[in-house]
Amino acid sequence: SALSNRGETARAEDWAALALRRSKGLGARSIRRLLGRFGSAFAAVHNVARWSEAGVPVSKGAALESDAWRREARPEWEDSRDLDGSILLWTDPRYPSRLRELPDAPALLYARGDLSLLDNACVAVVGSRACSPDNLRRTHTLARELSACGVTVVSGLARGIDCAAHKAALPEQGRTIAVLGAGLDVVYPPENRDLYQAVGVKGLLLSEFPPGTRPEGSHFPIRNRIISGLSLGVLVVEGSQTSGALITARWALEQGRDVFAVPGGIDAPLSQGPNGLIRRGEAKLIQDAWDVVEEYAALYPDKLHPKTPLAPGAARARLEGRESPPPAPPQQKELAPARLVVDLGKDPEALTDDQAALLRALQARGEQSADDLVEATGIPARRVLSALTLLQVRQWVAEAGRRFTTLVELKEERTHPPRG
Repeated sequence: SALSNRGETARAEDWAALALRRSKGLGARSIRRLLGRFGSAFAAVHNVARWSEAGVPVSKGAALESDAWRREARPEWEDSRDLDGSILLWTDPRYPSRLRELPDAPALLYARGDLSLLDNACVAVVGSRACSPDNLRRTHTLARELSACGVTVVSGLARGIDCAAHKAALPEQGRTIAVLGAGLDVVYPPENRDLYQAVGVKGLLLSEFPPGTRPEGSHFPIRNRIISGLSLGVLVVEGSQTSGALITARWALEQGRDVFAVPGGIDAPLSQGPNGLIRRGEAKLIQDAWDVVEEYAALYPDKLHPKTPLAPGAARARLEGRESPPPAPPQQKELAPARLVVDLGKDPEALTDDQAALLRALQARGEQSADDLVEATGIPARRVLSALTLLQVRQWVAEAGRRFTTLVELKEERTHPPRG
C-alpha cells in the first residue's frame, strides 16, 4: 500500500504535508512557498512563527492549532493504508523535477505504475472529448510516433483525444502518464476501466486528490496544471476557445512550457482553439510528430531515438493520408522477425477466453474490424474492445485504420490424448 514500508521520518513528513493541505486558508502557492523556504512540510509546521520569511502571514498558521485539519486529514491517512500505489512528497527525490519548480506544485501526489517515466522527455497531448474522427486518427498517429521515439505522452484519461493518445502511446517505447481528476482509486470515465488498469501496470497513473475523491468539474482545471507542469510542451489537437485543452495550453504558457497545435479548417468549431493559438503566435504549428521531437532531441540524446519511419516527411505523409516513403532496395531489406508463438497447450492461462477467441479469429481470417470480430466470435462488443486493448498493450495485436491483425501465432496442441 501507499503507506507500507515507509519509515518514521517519511510518515512524519506525510502527516505534516496533510496538515498543511488540510489547513484552512493555505492554498497550493502558499504551501509551495513554505516548502521552498523550510525544505520540508515537517519543518514548516514546526516553524509557524517564521512563516513571514516565506511570504506567508503567520496568522494563517493558527489553523494548525485547531482539530479541524485533523478531522479531515485522518480519513485520507487511513485510506492511503489500503491504496495500491505510492506517495510522492515534494521532498521525495522521485518527485518530478519539472513539477517541483512550479509556484503551485502539489505537496503530495499519489502514483501507481512506473515512476521512472517521470524522468523522461514528456509531452502532453490534449484535445476535445467530443472529437472529430479525423483528429482522433491524427491523435493516434501523433501519440504513437512520439512514444516510438521515446517521448512519454501525458494526458488526462478523458474521453476522446486523451483516450486515443494513451492507447496509442502505451505499447511504444515512451509509454504514457495519465493525470486524474479524481482519486487514484477512482476510474473515470467508467468505460475507460481497461485502459486505466493497463496504464497502471505499464504506464503511470498520477493524482493529487485524496483516495476515494469523486470527479467534479472544478477538479479538471486544477488537474490540467499538472499535465502541463510535468511536460516539456503541450500539443493541442483540437478544442474550442473555452475547452479544457485550451485551459491546459494557458497553464503551459504561464509555466513557460512550449505549446504546439494541429491546424484545422477555419469553419470547424473544434479547430478554433488550436488555430487561435497559432494565429496569436502562442503555439508552433505542427504537421507530424517530428516537428515536436526535433525540439528536444538534442536535450535528451540518450532517451529520444527517432526511428527510421519518423524521418522528416514520413510521419507527415501518413498524417495526410499519403503513401509512406518507398521501401528500401531489396538488397537492404531485413528479414521479417519470426512471429511469437503462444502455446496454449503448455500455458493455458496465457490468455483469457475472449483474448484467445479473438486471436483464433484473426489467425484464421486475417485483418478484421472490431465489428467483424464481434460477428465472428459472438462476444459482445464491449468485451471485444476491452480484450483488443489489452492485446495491443501486450503488443500481440496491431491496429491500423480501425482494423486489427495478430502479431502472434497460436499453438494449441493437446498434451494428453483425448479420452474415449
